[in-house]
Amino acid sequence: MKGWNISHIEKSKVAAINLHLRTVESKKIVKARNDCQQVVKMHWDLKYFCEEKGLRFEKEYKFSARKFRFDFALPDYKIGIEYDGLNSKKSGHTTLTGFTSDTEKINLAISLDWKVLRYTVLNYGNVLQDLGKLIK
Repeated sequence: MKGWNISHIEKSKVAAINLHLRTVESKKIVKARNDCQQVVKMHWDLKYFCEEKGLRFEKEYKFSARKFRFDFALPDYKIGIEYDGLNSKKSGHTTLTGFTSDTEKINLAISLDWKVLRYTVLNYGNVLQDLGKLIK
């Protein structure tokens, strides 16, 4: 290792660590992008499904006097639809406060006679099938 000294080794380690961090960060960005793409796909699937069946469909529907909103809703049927994006860095669903707020929201909705469908990155594709079961 002629010509190498501690500063070269340290610089090499720092470069390796920075590369690793960029890789991890880019994976988080990809996961967040995937969440966004899935929410958009869910939105369009629901929109076309509802248009085809003549159902009223709302995005970011405020279902009570409190601050709570459903990601998507069919208000005439009192069906709320939530997408819990667990992959993104900003996801509040995985913190204690965020999860607690989610449970308060769901409990309030149920007490107001709403049916709530919840989805994640793994099962968001089931939304139309599940909705079809509730709307006959």
